Amino acid sequence: MKRLQLATLALLAFAGAPLFAQLVSNPKAPARIGHYHLHVTSIEDHKKFWVGMLGGTAMKFGNIDVVKFPDALVFLTAQKPTGPTRGTAFDHIGFAVPDVPALATKLAAAGYKETTSREPAPGAPAAQTAAAGTSAVYGRYAYFLGPDGVKIELVTAEPNAPAIAGHHIHFINKQYVEMQQWYMKVFDATLRPGQTEFFIGADLPVVGYSLNFFRWEGDQSITHVPTAGRVVDNVGFEVKNLEAFCKGLEAKGIKFARPYTRNTPAMNGIATAMIVDPWGVSVELTEGLNKL
Repeated sequence: MKRLQLATLALLAFAGAPLFAQLVSNPKAPARIGHYHLHVTSIEDHKKFWVGMLGGTAMKFGNIDVVKFPDALVFLTAQKPTGPTRGTAFDHIGFAVPDVPALATKLAAAGYKETTSREPAPGAPAAQTAAAGTSAVYGRYAYFLGPDGVKIELVTAEPNAPAIAGHHIHFINKQYVEMQQWYMKVFDATLRPGQTEFFIGADLPVVGYSLNFFRWEGDQSITHVPTAGRVVDNVGFEVKNLEAFCKGLEAKGIKFARPYTRNTPAMNGIATAMIVDPWGVSVELTEGLNKL
C-alpha cells in the first residue's frame, strides 16, 4: 500500500496548480463517489478516450494528467497496469449522458469494443447478458471497453443534466449480496428496492443511486484479484468530517491500509485514508479534494 500512498502524495504535491474539481451534485452528502486512479499504458490513448470520445476536460495537475467530469475526476498515472478491470471485483465506472445510442455509435465507430453487462455462465450465450438495451431505472444503456480494458457503462441522463457526468460504480462478485452489505456498513448506505437474482443496489445518504453489485456468472473457480496495480487501481470517495468517519470505521471493525492523515504540507489540507474491501478493491477516502 506504500506505493498507493506515494502516488497520492505525488499527485497532491502540486496543490498550487489550479484544479476545479466538479463534485457538484449533493454537496451536503456525507459521502459520495469522487475520483478514480488509473494505471495506464499510454496517457495519450487514454486522453483520446476520456477527453476526445467521452468529453472530459484534460488538465495538468503539476505533472500529473487528470480528466475532469462533473462528479468524477480520473487521475492517469503512466504505469503499465497488471490487467484490466475484468478479473477484479470492480466491474465498471458508470456515466450518465443525454443520448446513449449516439455516444455508443461514436465509440464503436472509433474502434472501441462494446461489451456485456455481465460475463455469461460457462457455456451460456453472451446474449443473456446484454451489451445494450433499455432499463426501467435509467433508460438506454451500453457498455464499452476503453484502453487497457477499463470498462464503462453509459446510462441515460436526467433532463437538463450535463453532457456527461459521473453516475455510479458497479462491482461484481460471487458474494455480491455480502459485498453490498459491507458497503452499506461502511458508508451507511441503504438497500435499494428492486433486487433481482443477479443484482442488488445500495444508495448513499442524500446522493441516492450510487452503488451497484452484480453476481459473478462466469467460471466459479475464479477468485477475483485485488485492484491495486490494475487499470482502475482504486476508487475514491469524498467524505465530510473524514477524521470522525475513520474513527467510526474503526469502531465498526474496518481495518486501514493507510490510516487517516492530514498534516503533510504537500497535501494542502486534504485529508486521506485508504481501506481495502474484503474482495480486494482499494478504496481511497478524501476530504477537500473538491475544494482544490
